[in-house]
Amino acid sequence: MKRASIVVSAVMMSVGFATTALAAPITVNGYVCAATYTRQPNVTYGQGYVVVQVNTGANCTGSFVGNYYYLGSGASSAGYQYSEAERLGLFERATQAATQGTPVGLYVEGAGVGILNTTYRGN
Repeated sequence: MKRASIVVSAVMMSVGFATTALAAPITVNGYVCAATYTRQPNVTYGQGYVVVQVNTGANCTGSFVGNYYYLGSGASSAGYQYSEAERLGLFERATQAATQGTPVGLYVEGAGVGILNTTYRGN
């Protein structure tokens, strides 16, 4: 009977951990409407981060798709954590995309927070 309770406990623990698993990454397509860089620490987004707002149309037209983040070090959110130099470079590229109306494809963590990969496309 003791062995059965140990097995049941182990199964219950594995089920509990399975529910906390990360969602599969997704691809988001659209246009950068705005990009914001901050050095302020944030538990979720890390020590300094970049927020990229994506819309379905260029120049902030169309529908709002979402806000996605280039995470800083120490972020509790799932996704790659970029160095400060990387974040500054990515912020510059996102700002260019916003002002030029360049289409963007973001590969983000399934929860929709951390950006894993960015692709800019010519019109």
